[in-house]
Amino acid sequence: MPETDETMTRYLLGELSEAEQSRLEERYFTDAQAFNQLVQLETELVDGYARDRLTPRMRARFERAYLVNPNRRARLRFGAALAAKLDEAAASRAVGQTNLRAPSWRQRFFSSITGGRRALAVSMALALLLLSTVSVWLFIQSRRLRQDLARTRDAQAAQQQREREAQQQLADEQKRNQELTAELGERAGTAPQPQPPPSPTAQPAPVVASLVLTASGIRGVDTGAPARLVIPQGARQVRLQLNLSGNDYQSYQLVLQAVGGREVFNRPRVKPINTRTGASFVVALPASKVSAGDYILTLKGFTAGGELEDVSQSIFHVEKK
Repeated sequence: MPETDETMTRYLLGELSEAEQSRLEERYFTDAQAFNQLVQLETELVDGYARDRLTPRMRARFERAYLVNPNRRARLRFGAALAAKLDEAAASRAVGQTNLRAPSWRQRFFSSITGGRRALAVSMALALLLLSTVSVWLFIQSRRLRQDLARTRDAQAAQQQREREAQQQLADEQKRNQELTAELGERAGTAPQPQPPPSPTAQPAPVVASLVLTASGIRGVDTGAPARLVIPQGARQVRLQLNLSGNDYQSYQLVLQAVGGREVFNRPRVKPINTRTGASFVVALPASKVSAGDYILTLKGFTAGGELEDVSQSIFHVEKK
């Protein structure tokens, strides 16, 4: 058997790998001759099984592939019935040839019946060929649907994994904020003393100074007037939140530095928190590390090859009261 026929036979028996099956199916949908060859091979396999002409090993392989599928079991029953009709017609013709004499009106009558049987056999053979074509087409479509379903399930599993990682990152960030707050309390001295209730006219100074920045996700420095971060007297912590409209990298690097000056904050390999509108980064640091002036928050993304690419740069101005 040529190599192409052997490959197609293994395909029909479900013995090829996923990659080999995909390559063959692409060829069938673009090459009518290859598709007809596949239909012919399946017809020969079904006919050989129905007439008990397959080797024991091939018969076992055939049954493993066909008997588990209801549509293919129906195809086998049809093939067996057709083979029985064809064998019956052949036997009738053989009997007629052994009794060959001068044709009488009875022989001519039965000859017309035999001709009808031949027409029936041809019609059933055409029906079997049509059924083979439909069977192969349905088999290929069914397999493609299973592949699409598997890819959908993989995508859902990946999305669930990303959501779990985002929740874990949020929990880690909250834990770091708590540790930072505790560290600031230790540096301030002893345990916090109870504070008198505030007077109706006086409001307590905020402990955390916050600023929300929005990056467009396009590389380059944000345009427009810089945002303002006001750090009131008594503030212990600065919290920066950077919102990103897209999330195209597996991890990022966040760098905060004074414009033309020192680096205040540098965190490599950080992952954002996924939101309904994109992604978000949170930076928390002591207020004592930030002085008045202009600052730039740089976001870079790690590519699949481990290289850094600039994603956005956000400039803001700090004022201290």
